[in-house]
Parts: sequence; structure tokens; C-alpha cells
Amino acid sequence: MTFADFVRLSRAYVWVLIGCTILGALLMIAKTTREPVLYAATSSGLVRVGNATDAGTEQGNSQLAEDKANLYAYLATKTPVAQEVIDELDLDVPPAAIAGRFTPSVDADVNALTITAIGTTPEEARDLANAVVEAVVVVAKEVDGDTGLTKIIPLEPAELPGAPFTPDYERAAMKGAAGGLAIAYAFLIARRLIDRKVRSAKHVEEATGAAVLGVIPKEEVLGRSNRGVRGDLGKAAEAFRQLRTNLRFVDIDNEPRKIVVTSALPGEGKSTVSSNIARLVAQAGTKVLLIDADLRRPMIATTFEVDGAVGLTQALAGDIDVTDVIVESGMANLSLLPAGRIPPNPSELLGSLKMKQMIDDLAVDYLVILDAPPLLPVTDAGLLSAFCDGALLVQASGKTQIEQSQHCRRILDQVGSRLLGVVLNKAPVKGANAIVYGGGYGGYGGYGGGYKSEYKALDAYSTAGKGRRRKSAAKTDKTGKVDKAARTSKAEKATKA
Repeated sequence: MTFADFVRLSRAYVWVLIGCTILGALLMIAKTTREPVLYAATSSGLVRVGNATDAGTEQGNSQLAEDKANLYAYLATKTPVAQEVIDELDLDVPPAAIAGRFTPSVDADVNALTITAIGTTPEEARDLANAVVEAVVVVAKEVDGDTGLTKIIPLEPAELPGAPFTPDYERAAMKGAAGGLAIAYAFLIARRLIDRKVRSAKHVEEATGAAVLGVIPKEEVLGRSNRGVRGDLGKAAEAFRQLRTNLRFVDIDNEPRKIVVTSALPGEGKSTVSSNIARLVAQAGTKVLLIDADLRRPMIATTFEVDGAVGLTQALAGDIDVTDVIVESGMANLSLLPAGRIPPNPSELLGSLKMKQMIDDLAVDYLVILDAPPLLPVTDAGLLSAFCDGALLVQASGKTQIEQSQHCRRILDQVGSRLLGVVLNKAPVKGANAIVYGGGYGGYGGYGGGYKSEYKALDAYSTAGKGRRRKSAAKTDKTGKVDKAARTSKAEKATKA
């Protein structure tokens, strides 16, 4: 994880981090309230040995004093010293109860001995600190047979402490806050490191080996029944236009005319992408035919609000000519071929030679875009992409697994299909991942605003009218009028079949 990733993670989960920090501080404060109230008092004195009459004696006495100070510090925490203090203060406690309350330290530069004593009251702490110094000297004489030449000159007798040193709520709060923050970061970083979901263009490119042609932000309008094809795309409008531009430059010398749009699993937005990219390419002046090749869960008829009872399946069965079931979308240059009746054998129909021939014939007059089923659950998309110019793979940010992306690439390679590129769909516009995609899609600023009126006019133009059946030009009478009876009889026959 890079520093930039760390910053994005912090920004995305800032309230989680703050909450864990506060919770950690509160827990430590609650724990500290159960600690006893203790006071600490400190007394100190200088350790001196004999009376030196010359420099040599003084140096020897100084070294001896240092040794004595270290001995006193060692003895301060022992039971004999504690017993001496008990006798001096007339305490009714066992020596072991107060032996651990003394903390000695030695300053070797001046041979000073400092004793810190802990008590449950200010008076007890002061009396213990003062008594232990004298007790150490007494015990030391008994241990090494001192003749009285060594003494401790009081330097700073203990005074009454003004406040207890524990519980220290401020220190406890700081420790708890630091601990809570550290645990929160550890959890978030571990969660991110073990996450195997596609969350960035880099993940997709590494998994599939193909370029990301577009990153579509998560937008509410795309989740509706019409998938944004008859309304403003919101923040996703510019992303779809960028996808349209990138798709045109996939292969300039051999421009794809038959494109399969698929995904790894259902719910990743392949129908949304295919519908909107078909609409925008048609809007740019290219004749487009959008075929609903998902014969298991067809969506195109519902999306464009057209009649989908008769369509691709009847044409493949030979019940009706394909030109009679092509539907006008109500948008310039965009025609639709609904799925028709759902068959019991979708894979056989889509993989048939008749399907291949039909697509080849239609590709002469149209840029054919096929909304195909997902790759992993069924084989339909693989069969279609085998005789098309390439596949456009849709992946959902935060949903598709990296292993699933890799498996999709293997399937396409096995059938000899060309992966034109990948569309990363449902990219979050807020949070850590939004930074990866350029800081969110609200930051186009003046650049996007300058074209707002133009985009609005184009969208209004492209969404005018409703879907309607394309008039058949195949049969006319001698007066040049359309033979409506012949066309109606074919449609009725196909419906009954």
C-alpha cells in the first residue's frame, strides 16, 4: 500500500477512525477509574564517607560514597528496610505490603540517593519517603559493618504531594485513543490487502491484460428501468462519451462492426452499458442496431419501452424475416432487435450458423451491438463472441472478483475471441476509490459546464418519441402503399408459433 492509498483510505473512513479513537479513549478512561488513588512523595540526600584532609583521600572517599549509594539503592526495596520503616512509623502492615512502594535512583555525579515512596494518602507517602532514607542507612550498617563514617545528608525532605499521580485520566485517554486508532487502521489496511474485488482500473488491466476503455460512475438514474436511455445520465454522461470515443479508436484500420457486450456475472450493468453506448454512437451519426441476445433475461425491450413479444428467436426459427422484427427506438440512427419469445435452447440458437449469417448480413448496414448473457454462468456470450469482431467486458467495481475477471479472459481466449477492452462500471463517486478514478466525477468544473447546454439539447433530441415498429418496405402494392395486411399476417403467424 502506497502513501496515496493510505491517504485515500483515511479520507474514506475518517468517521470510522474518529469513532474508534473516541471509543478507545473512553474505554481506557473507564478502566482507569477502577485503579486506586495513589500519591507519590520524593526525598533525597547526599551520600558522604568520612572527612577527607587531602585530594587523594577525597577521591577515594568519593568512589566509596558512590559504591555506598548503589548499595543503599539496592537495599531500599528489600524486606529489612521495609521492616525498619514499619518499626519507625509504627505501622500495622507486613513488610511485603510496603517493600514494593519504594523506588530508588542514584545520581553518580554527585552521589545523591533519591527515594520515591507511594502511599494511599499524601501524609503516608511523605512519611514513607522520609523514613526509608534513614532505614536504608540502618540496614546498611548491619549488612557491611559500617563504623559510622558513612552518612546521608538530607537534601530535599519529602513534602505533601498536591495531587495523586494515579489514576491519570489524561494519559489514559491518550493511550486509549492511540490504541483505538491503531486497531482501526490495522483492520482497514488488512481488509484492503485481502480484498480480491475489482476496485480500480489497475486491477482490471492486471487481471485481463486489456485496456480499460471507460470508467462509469455509480449513478442513480442508471439503476432505473430505462437505464438512463431516455433521460439525463447525470455524472455518467461524460464517462459514456469517453467510452464512445475510446471504442472508436480501438482499431482504426479495421473498425469493429459486430460487438458483443457481456460481463462476468449478472447485475454488473452490461445491459446499461450496451444500451447507452448504442444510443451515443447512434447520436454521433452511425447507424446502430442493438440486438438483445440475452435469451434468458432479455432487458432491451423494457429499457426502450418497445414491444418485445416478437424478435430474434422467431427470426432464427424462420417464422418471420429479421427485417420485419427490427424496431425503431424513437432515436435517430438507433434500431432495436428484441429477444422475442424465450426459447428452451438459447445456446443452440445463438451458436447456430444462421445466427452468424444473420449478424454478418446486418453488419453490412449497421454497427451491430449485441447485449449478451454473462460469461461465467452460461456459454452464450462465448459462442457469440467467436464469430463477432470482439467483446466488450463489463466489470462492476466492488463486486466482480479478480479471479472472475481472469476466468472471463480465459474463456474469450479459448473461443478465439478478441477482447476489445473493459468497462469498469458502478465506480463510487465518493470515498477512497473515487480518488483512484480522478477524485470523483463532480470535478469537471468549467470544462464540463461549457458544454452543458449542448449536451442537454442532444439528450432532448435523442429521447424524443417512443419506440415504434419499423415499417416494412419489402412489400408494396401498385400504388406504392405499404401492404399492411401481408406484414400483419406474418407477425401474427410468428406470435402464434
